This record gives sequence, C-alpha cells and structure tokens, in this order.
Amino acid sequence: MFYGRNTPPDYFMASIMLFLGKAPKATHELLERLDLLGERLLEGLNVTSQRKTFTNEAQLFDCFDKEQIGIVRGGLVVVVNDGKDAVCLEPGDIIGLSRVFGLPHAELKVEDEAEIELIQRDDFMSFVYSDPHRQHRFSNYLLTMLALYQGLLAYYHRHNQVIPPTGFEHVDAGRVMIKEGDYADTVYQLMSGSADVTVNGVTVGEVLSGEIFGAMAAFTGEKRNATVTAREDCQLLAIPKAQFVDLIKAQPEIAITLLDNMSRRIKSLNEQISGAQRQTA
Repeated sequence: MFYGRNTPPDYFMASIMLFLGKAPKATHELLERLDLLGERLLEGLNVTSQRKTFTNEAQLFDCFDKEQIGIVRGGLVVVVNDGKDAVCLEPGDIIGLSRVFGLPHAELKVEDEAEIELIQRDDFMSFVYSDPHRQHRFSNYLLTMLALYQGLLAYYHRHNQVIPPTGFEHVDAGRVMIKEGDYADTVYQLMSGSADVTVNGVTVGEVLSGEIFGAMAAFTGEKRNATVTAREDCQLLAIPKAQFVDLIKAQPEIAITLLDNMSRRIKSLNEQISGAQRQTA
C-alpha cells in the first residue's frame, strides 16, 4: 500500500477510500504494521496461481474471475472511489478480498503496467488456515485494516463535517431582525419565540420557533423583501450565507425544513389573499 515512505505526514494515501490530507500519527503506524503483516502472511505461499501483466486497464476487476484475489507483484494499481483516484497499491498488497466475499468494493485500474499474481479465493483461504500462526497473522491483518479505517473515518468525520456557527443572539420583543430593502448576506433560524413578517407595514405572516428565514434574499442576492420583527423575546441563530450553503450540502434535511417553511408561508399568504378578496367582493 503506497502512501510514500518519505512522504510528509500531512499527505498520504491509504486503502479503499480517499484519505488525502493531515492524519493522526497512528495512521502511519497502522500502515507500516499492515505492510509488515502482509509480508509475513504471504511467506511460503505455495498455491496454484497465475501471474499476469496488465497494461492500461480502466476496470481491472473485469479481468479477474469472480472468485479470484490478486497480489500486486510489480508496478502500481490505483483504487478508484466515486470516480476519483484514491489510493496507489504497491507490490505485496492483496487486492480483491472484499469482492470475493460479496462485500462492497471500490474499482481498480492500471494506468501504466502492473504484474499481478491471481489466486482462487478457496486456495488462498486453505493456505491461510493450514497453519495456526498464519491464521493469527491473517486475523491481525484484518483487524489492523479495520482499525485503520475506523480511525481515519473518525478523524475525517471530526475535521470535515460542517460545524454550525455559534452566532446565537438574544432579541428583545419589538426588535427588527431583518428589514425590508436591506442587503442580505445572512440566513437566520429562530431558536425560540415567534416573530411577525410585514411588507410595507402590512402583516403577511409569522415566523415560529425552529423556522429558518431570510434565505430567499441571501440566495438570490436581492434586497430583503420583508421585515421580520420579534413578537416576543427570541433566541436567534445567525448563519453567514456561505456557511449556510455548506450546511445544506452536509445536511440535506435542512433544505427540506426550508421548503416546508416556505410552503407554510405561501399557504398563509394565499389564505390572506382569499380573505381580502372576499371582503372586497
């Protein structure tokens, strides 16, 4: 598995998933352990196998039988995850274990040339289980790989997830939170309390606890088309437009909440218009 023996700690590659960027020290220790365990696991390999050279193969697994695994013996094999080059596997790395056991797996490709030793799954497993020490090494190999993935996933979850900003603000009753005609660069969520929505001094709706408001103008770049005034003391969360867009990407359910809020307001406006029409009829 290639992550660069002389590569600085803030740039490395690891297997199956895209792990580029800074990583905890334990990651590099686990990668070194994985390499060592793989080398020891394959010592004395004496099963029926076939060595093949592959050149410029975009879908390497298409060249494998359904129950074949491979051992990289020369060149590099690239792991592709979601259409992106994620990992370079080097001589000694075992490929295809997830695939032959019917588990989800990434695709592999060879961009230049690679030599791979092909082995039937059952032959490989018979080799592993023919020796208690080898069984132990294989178990350690799998556990180390699991620890590597769990550690990296936890690390990237902590460092890549979008963390909502802490722009909480207490708003007294009667205070204007957004004003009609102002430029918009912030989206708001009402954490507690309620507010009135007015246009040209006419009340056209309300904002209730938990609802998001001010998003329309922030997205379109136009001026605010309504004024929102606290009906009672409120707790407000202010979210800069750029961070709000990132939040929607990370948590799509926010977009559903936003659409639900807008639908309720449109329904309220329709009811008001219908009422006004009946009064003038």
